[in-house]
Amino acid sequence: MIKLIFCTLLFTLPSYAQPTGSVVDGPRSIRSFNPDSTAQDVAIKTYFDEAGPLAAEFYEHLTLLANPWMGGRQPGSEGSRRVGEYIVWNLENYGLRPAFNNETNWFQPFDFQIDNAAPELLDSFVSIDDMALVPDRDYVVLGNSGSGDVSAEVVFVGYAIENGDDEYSSFTNDTDIDGKIALMLRYEPLDADGASQWARRRFSPSSNIRKKMQAVIDRGAAGIILVNPPNCRDGKRGLETTRSKRFGTTEIPVVQFSHTAAELLISDGDLHSLQILADAGDTAPINLGTATLQTEVEFAGLNARNIGGVIQGRGKLASEWVIIGGHYDHVGHGYTGTSSPGVLHTGADDNASGSSAVLLLARLLSEHYASSEDTSMRSILILFFDAEEAGLLGSAHYISDPSIDLDKVNVMLNMDMVGRLRNNTLMLGGTGTAVEFETIVPEVFTSSTLIGSLSPSGTGPSDHANFYKEDIPVLFFFTGMTEEYHTPTDRASTVNPAGGATVTQLAEVFAKRFIDEDWLTFTTNTRGDSTRPTSMPSQVRLGVHPSYSAEIETGILLTGVSEGTSAADAGLQSDDVLLAWNDTELTGGRKLMELLKASTPGDVVHFTVQRGGANILVKVTLKAP
Repeated sequence: MIKLIFCTLLFTLPSYAQPTGSVVDGPRSIRSFNPDSTAQDVAIKTYFDEAGPLAAEFYEHLTLLANPWMGGRQPGSEGSRRVGEYIVWNLENYGLRPAFNNETNWFQPFDFQIDNAAPELLDSFVSIDDMALVPDRDYVVLGNSGSGDVSAEVVFVGYAIENGDDEYSSFTNDTDIDGKIALMLRYEPLDADGASQWARRRFSPSSNIRKKMQAVIDRGAAGIILVNPPNCRDGKRGLETTRSKRFGTTEIPVVQFSHTAAELLISDGDLHSLQILADAGDTAPINLGTATLQTEVEFAGLNARNIGGVIQGRGKLASEWVIIGGHYDHVGHGYTGTSSPGVLHTGADDNASGSSAVLLLARLLSEHYASSEDTSMRSILILFFDAEEAGLLGSAHYISDPSIDLDKVNVMLNMDMVGRLRNNTLMLGGTGTAVEFETIVPEVFTSSTLIGSLSPSGTGPSDHANFYKEDIPVLFFFTGMTEEYHTPTDRASTVNPAGGATVTQLAEVFAKRFIDEDWLTFTTNTRGDSTRPTSMPSQVRLGVHPSYSAEIETGILLTGVSEGTSAADAGLQSDDVLLAWNDTELTGGRKLMELLKASTPGDVVHFTVQRGGANILVKVTLKAP
C-alpha cells in the first residue's frame, strides 16, 4: 500500500518536481503518458507559430534541399537529380507548365567542364633510367597534366622564367628542349637566405607556374618535371597534397618530383648546386639523365540541368514575361570554389535559401493568377539554374538557348543567398538597371518591414548578371556574406526562416508590380559596377571583392573595391594581390575575415600588396561599415 501511494504521488507531481538524472515507474498505458511542457520543449513550435506558415514552408523546403542526402547538389550527381525531382513535383502541384521543348520538358540539360577541377588520374608510371619511382613518395602527377608516354633526356631549365627582373631569363635564343623533358624549379631566384630576390614578401608575379610551364611548352618540351628549390624559405614543402588544376591545362605529362627523386638525375646528386646557378642567372640549359613519364588522365565533364516552369499570362500582356530565378546547385564535396575539398557542403544559405524562396514565389504567384480578376497579366517564367557555382553556367546556357523571346522580358528577379537576414536589412542589387526603379523600389520598401541597402549595379557573381548583359532590368535579392559561405558549416541550422519568408514576401510585391504595370525602361548603371559585397558580422568593413578562383601561388586576388570604404580610401585596386596583413600572411579569404572580425574602427593595417610586378606597402585605416 505504501509503495502504491508513493508511485501515485510521483505521477501526480509536476514534472519539474522530479530530479533530473533519475528514473520512475512508467504508466500502465502509453495514452496516459503526457508530461508537462517547458518553454524549451516548445521553443521550435513557438518560433514558427510567431513567424507564420510561410516561414515554416520556407524552412521545410530548405531543410530538404540542404539535407546531406542531397550530397551538396553538385551538378550531375544523384543528389542533384533528387533535388530536381523535388522541384518539379512542387511546380506540378502548383499548376505550372514545363518551360522547355514546347512545354513538354521541365529540364534543360547541358554539359560542362570545370576550369579549376583536376582530371581523374587513371594510371601513371615514372622512372629514371631503369629505376621505377614510387607515386606519392617520389612524385605526383599534377592536375594540369595531359596524357602521354615519353622517354627522353631531361634538361634543367632553372626557374623557366621568360622575362624576369633586371632582364633575367632562363632561356637563350638557342635553348633547345624540343622533344625533351624539362626539369624546372618552382618559384623564382632566391638569395642566400632562401628569400625571393625580386619581392619583399613571398614572390613576385614572375613565379607564376602557369606562365613558366607555358614557356617550356612553347619551346617544344615533351614533358615537365617540377621540383621545389631546396632552400626556399617561403615556399611550400614536399609534394602537392591535392592535384590542383590551378596551374592551367597542358597536353603533355607534368609531374612534381621530390628532392630525392630529382637528385637521381644529377651526376653529383646535388640539386642545390643547380639552384645556385639559376639564382645567379646562369641561363645555360644542363643535360641530365633520361626519364620516362607515362600519364593517363581523363577529363570528365559534368552533366547539368536547368529547371523551368511557366505561369501563363493573359490578355494583351500574355506574350511578355517576368523571370524569377535562383540557382539550386552547390559545390557537393567541394569540387569547386572552396578551401575544404573532399568535405560535404550542404549549401543551406547558398543557395537552398534562394531555391526555397523561388518555390514559394511559384506557389504564391500561381495562386494569385488563379484568383485575380485582372484581364491582362504578363506570363511568369520560373527558373532554377544549375552550375552557378562553376561560373554562372546555367544562366549563361539559358541565355544562349532561351525558351522565350528575351526581347519580351520585362525584368529578371534573382534570389541568391536570402537565408541570413540580419537587422532586417536586405541588399537589393540592380536598382540602377531600370529608370522606373528609382520610384518603384523606395515605394515597395516603404510598405515593408525591411531596410533596403541599394546597389545600382546589374553585374556581380550571380545569375542576374547574364540577363543584365542582354539589356534586361534585374533585381538581385541578397542578405549578405557570412563566415559559413562556401564552407561545410553552411547548414540549415544557421538560417533565419522568418527572414527568408519576409524577403520572399518583398519579392512577391515587386513581382506583382511588374506583371501588369508599364514596361520598364532598361538603363545601364552610371554610378559604377560592383561585385557582391564582402559584408560580415564585424565592426569594420574593408570593402574588397576577393576572387574565389584565383590562379596565383599565394595571397588574395582582388576583383574590385567598393567606393567609400577603407580599401578605396587607401587606394587598393582591382587586380591587386593582398599578400600579408601586417606580419600575418594572407592565405585566403577566410583568413582575411578572421582578421577583420578581430578589428575595430580606427585600427591601422599595413597590407603587403603585389601590384604591377612589384610588392608595395599600403596603409589602410579601417572604419565601420
